[in-house]
Amino acid sequence: MERKLKKMQRQWTGKNVDLALLSERVEDFFRNRGFLTEKNESAGEYTILWAPPRVGIRRDAMKAGVFGKPNDFVVEIIASERTRGSIRLGMLTKLFGGGYLVVRGLRAKEALEKLEREFWAYVEEKVAQLAGSAEHARP
Repeated sequence: MERKLKKMQRQWTGKNVDLALLSERVEDFFRNRGFLTEKNESAGEYTILWAPPRVGIRRDAMKAGVFGKPNDFVVEIIASERTRGSIRLGMLTKLFGGGYLVVRGLRAKEALEKLEREFWAYVEEKVAQLAGSAEHARP
């Protein structure tokens, strides 16, 4: 069963998914699209930082997360915050040539929205494939 919690966070119950494997698949999603990635695990919670190669992984990199228990877990993606900032800055500076930032911010927002749609379709598929995998989880 899947339930939307908020725009960029979804919860699954009753799937018994190995969250370590799922976090590897999430990292693969970004890596296969040319992003640099860095995965961190702490107390069974997985955070995947991702960024374009020209930006590099930094503290403010975009993030994806996998956390919870095999039968009740959440996947989230945090990507659009930076785009909103570019759009706001462009609006404020429009009189001084900042219109370029608005257009660039809107294009980035559209690209991120497309990436998010692809991400959720991919995660749905991987959760279905990994259903029951926690029973066979690595020690």
